[in-house]
Amino acid sequence: MTPDQIDEIKTQKDPNSCYRPDDEPLYMITEWDGTDLLHNTKDGVVDYVRGELATVLFKINKAQMEEDNEEAFKVAKEYLEQFSALQEE
Repeated sequence: MTPDQIDEIKTQKDPNSCYRPDDEPLYMITEWDGTDLLHNTKDGVVDYVRGELATVLFKINKAQMEEDNEEAFKVAKEYLEQFSALQEE
């Protein structure tokens, strides 16, 4: 492969490139604080979710190790509220 061919492949794989193939859908992620993350590929979405879940799990585990059940609940509640998946009865 020539350097030009390698550059062309890298450009097509770059999610920020305007020379990407049009058949790859892009997704917008809205973060907890309302910030929009634009132009995410499917792999980018998966990586984002993996990072979010790892962070939330770390915070919950840390609170539980410190035997702070209120803090663990607060983290879990904050996580679920972004989906409107938790409602007070």
